[in-house]
Amino acid sequence: MAIYLSVIIPVYNEEQRIGKTLTAVKDYFNQQGYDYEVILVDDGSTDAGLAVVHQFTGLWPQLKVVTNADNHGKGAVVRQGMLLAQGQYILFADADNSTPIEQIEKLLPYIEQYSAVVGSRHCPGAKIIIPQAMHRAWLSRMSNLLIRWLLLPGIYDTQCGFKLFQNAPAKEIFSRVKINRFGFDFEALAVARYLGYQFKEVGIDWYNDGASKVRAGRDALRTLRDLFLV
Repeated sequence: MAIYLSVIIPVYNEEQRIGKTLTAVKDYFNQQGYDYEVILVDDGSTDAGLAVVHQFTGLWPQLKVVTNADNHGKGAVVRQGMLLAQGQYILFADADNSTPIEQIEKLLPYIEQYSAVVGSRHCPGAKIIIPQAMHRAWLSRMSNLLIRWLLLPGIYDTQCGFKLFQNAPAKEIFSRVKINRFGFDFEALAVARYLGYQFKEVGIDWYNDGASKVRAGRDALRTLRDLFLV
């Protein structure tokens, strides 16, 4: 039977969180009636996160694990997973489950009409249940405004790690994406728009995780550089 949905989860040093996330994802899909796969792509982790992941593999045939010896960046491993995925539709989601997996039910109603459906923390209908610290929230909103102004007018939130694609557009888009770190989100949407693909932004529920790997200063500067490169 054809795979209906692929879920890509990029992972880097997630020993403390990945078990909880995989449990939530597995429990959700156990209640669904379609075939799926979960592709976890490890980005050269140096902690014991893979040992936690391997506790799931024997009992969960839909879980596939891809490992990389070196760290390349979130964009690189999301791209790797997207190009490996076999599902009719392909979602990438963050390893901390900050957008709970069941939020995909808000995206799926639109995916036949649009090449991609983008989860958003800031468009109408979105709910931030647990907010970021004020300095992070301010930096995020300023970054979003700059991205909208320079690259993607009309998009409230390019950086939310919860995006659903049709298979063929996903392959074409991500085969062209070059940025290996956090700027890949807006690059993928810019490529989609350049290629003429239509995408829709949908508000989701979002829970900030205080253990986020994002470094507010360093990663913001790197993302700004990537924005100008795109």
